[in-house]
Amino acid sequence: MIQSYLVDQVAGNAPFVDEMTTADGRIADNWHTLARFYEQLHPAKMEQYHEEVAKQLRENGVTYNVYGDPEGMNRAWQLDPIPLVFGHADWSVIERGLVQRVTLLNHVLKDLYGNRRFIKSGSIPFELIYNHKGFLRQVDKILLEGDQQLIRFSADLARGPDGKMWVLNDRTDAPSGAGYALENRLAMTRVFPELLRANRVRKIAAYYQAFKNTLIHLSFRNKENPRIVMLSPGPKNETFFEHAYLSSFLGITLAFGADLTVNDGYVWLKTIKGLERVDVILRRVDDLYCDPLEFRNDSQLGVVGLMESVRQGKVQVINPLGCRVLENPGLMAFMPGLCREILNEDLILPSVATWWCGQERELKYVLENMAHLVIRPIYFDGTFHPVYGGELSKAAIGELRLKIKKHPHFYVGQETVDFSTSPSWDSKQLVARNAVFRSNVVADAVQGHYLVMPGGLARTATGKGTFIVSNQHGGISKDTWVLGKESDVVPPKITESSEWTTNRTVLPSRAGENLFWLGRYLERSVSIVRLMRIVFKNYNESEKATSPDKDPVLSTLLRCLTRLTATKPGFEDGKVMADPGKELISLASDPSRTGGLAQSIWSLLQNVHAVRDRLSLDTWRILDSIAREFDNLKRAITIPKVHRSLDSLVTSLMGFYGLNIDNMIRDSTWHLLNAGRSIESALSNCALLHGMLGDRYDQENTKTIYSEALRCSESLVTFRYRYRTSPNLPSVLNLLIISEDNPRALIYQIQKIDEHLNALSFEHAETLPKGRKYLLEALTKTRLLDIDQIITFDHEKKNHAELIRFFGEISSLLVKTSDHMCDTYFNHIGNKYGRIHTTLLPPV
Repeated sequence: MIQSYLVDQVAGNAPFVDEMTTADGRIADNWHTLARFYEQLHPAKMEQYHEEVAKQLRENGVTYNVYGDPEGMNRAWQLDPIPLVFGHADWSVIERGLVQRVTLLNHVLKDLYGNRRFIKSGSIPFELIYNHKGFLRQVDKILLEGDQQLIRFSADLARGPDGKMWVLNDRTDAPSGAGYALENRLAMTRVFPELLRANRVRKIAAYYQAFKNTLIHLSFRNKENPRIVMLSPGPKNETFFEHAYLSSFLGITLAFGADLTVNDGYVWLKTIKGLERVDVILRRVDDLYCDPLEFRNDSQLGVVGLMESVRQGKVQVINPLGCRVLENPGLMAFMPGLCREILNEDLILPSVATWWCGQERELKYVLENMAHLVIRPIYFDGTFHPVYGGELSKAAIGELRLKIKKHPHFYVGQETVDFSTSPSWDSKQLVARNAVFRSNVVADAVQGHYLVMPGGLARTATGKGTFIVSNQHGGISKDTWVLGKESDVVPPKITESSEWTTNRTVLPSRAGENLFWLGRYLERSVSIVRLMRIVFKNYNESEKATSPDKDPVLSTLLRCLTRLTATKPGFEDGKVMADPGKELISLASDPSRTGGLAQSIWSLLQNVHAVRDRLSLDTWRILDSIAREFDNLKRAITIPKVHRSLDSLVTSLMGFYGLNIDNMIRDSTWHLLNAGRSIESALSNCALLHGMLGDRYDQENTKTIYSEALRCSESLVTFRYRYRTSPNLPSVLNLLIISEDNPRALIYQIQKIDEHLNALSFEHAETLPKGRKYLLEALTKTRLLDIDQIITFDHEKKNHAELIRFFGEISSLLVKTSDHMCDTYFNHIGNKYGRIHTTLLPPV
């Protein structure tokens, strides 16, 4: 593989500098070990490694959402198995350059929202700043404690034709990439452990420790146990995986805008137990969307009044609001002069050549050389994308010239950089692809300096000679390796409390609601799968498959399925009952069919993604298998295919059950999820038993229907060992309703709901809360149930009317319990603060 790569680079007169090869076609020193490894590999083996890396990421639930792409939501993250490599000497220059650049930008940020000395002196043109939407006048004179204002910084770097690293973009508002960099490294370590050791690849853990130290240090109210939250736009954001992953990894609470409120000048987190005061907000929401009261009034991502809380110094926001002004590409033209003025140094990492059109000479240059430049707005808001002049027609260039002349201050022209290529694995072969490196820098507020992650996230283009490497346009990620001795690096100190303390976990109301409905949709999916498998079994075995209405067992099961899914009229319609195949396939595989199996699994997965920070890695592996089976189910168009999908799906769903029991700590997360499970299990139990035991059948079919009721409740084996007789109504009801040692019995589930509600109680009231009163009534009715009386057949109504009435009463009490939980834990009603949260999902 290596020899063919070298031939392509040298004999093919490659137009770009290559990371692995020298100008005379030799392997670069820092690539020797990797090159020997790849040379010994057969392409088939390398492809196997590629698949293992992809499997690791898929099972870990690593995703990237692509806006406007039907396949884009929760799309699998792509990682090239071949890393980008920097040698020790090369990296030392990059590291010093990044520290210099973030230090310089930190000085500029303080000045722009301070005395504005650089604007007054003309070092920075005032039109460049005041015409930029990222310059927020509302944050003037507002600074964080300490000298470091720019806490997190990223820069996109690429190696130019001269062999030097150039800065393409500065990312200061809410930079992304640190979470993906960590996940990439974990995947590569799992697949290539010996290769990392052989290359002495530097670890990246110090970056995250310094990050966590700084967040704790910035909390001025409670140093021992600060309340830190990460403000995320939500599950539909392209990098939501990273938000959930980093919040879990750093041990901070993931919050959406709706999870926070401002009162008395403080920011509060709405939790299932009330309001918790917030000390530090690590924001992943763009600054203009953070407070609809003071910035964009159409934003639904931020917190009303957040800016006032910042103004009063009652909360710290990281990075500070207003940082996006530093992403202005026009600033790049003035960075060399600013560096000499502020730091008395030359820039170590030069920016890509930039001409700001707000200056007469630069404007003239841009207008005369548009065919060779990239034209960019100084503020990107989605209305004007960067334009490659060489790709435009003469007419288009003319139109663009007029647009620039009309508002010259809003545009810059930048040199088109032919940045370097790096070895990549594409189409089962080693090829050269243009690569961009996303660095990560964090302020170590404890030590008082900036720390650069040794490595990070690189991205490569999808095709030869393509310079668009954005993930939104299909770019593929790379792990970035820095070779060197770990002993050369002083790790950050671990910030610890003076005493051993337990960090009290809080659960946002929104997350609690998602967990509750996750449990309900999980149990609902399992109940439907169990019943559908029994339906398909009887449907396939029935001698009257073309006329199920003439088969009492099959027709009862089909009507029961309609009752369970609430998809009426369903099989209560005679025409549908006569030919049930189409309805069965629709109920199983159509996600738009409300109440059906596919819709329940889809809702399950949506709730899972909303609380992914609360779930373990092993849980995500199980959920990955559920998602894959869901995709198979949606494609199933025949009854045999649907039946096979159900068999696989039930295994994955039960795997989630097992992890839920074994791995989850018994805190609010676990109790809410399982309260939802138990409520849904009890409601499903009532629906199934009502549908299967409410009517009377002839002796031939009675045994079969009762057996199917037991099988559907996973209690048939238990019944056979306990009763050693054929199923009859009293014994079946005894086992499935009032046997407290049967986990599938109705009374067992009611008791479990009560246990979960008791564990969730945070008020010491003299009387039982309403929800537990409903459960006490349901429990009492069940314990006092007289089996002999309730099985009396009502000849007028032609059914077991008392039994049906009992199931109706219990179901009503369970629904009231569910509604009470929503009002208590998810709506968060308080006399002082009023209703500050609304139910996200509809009740059953």
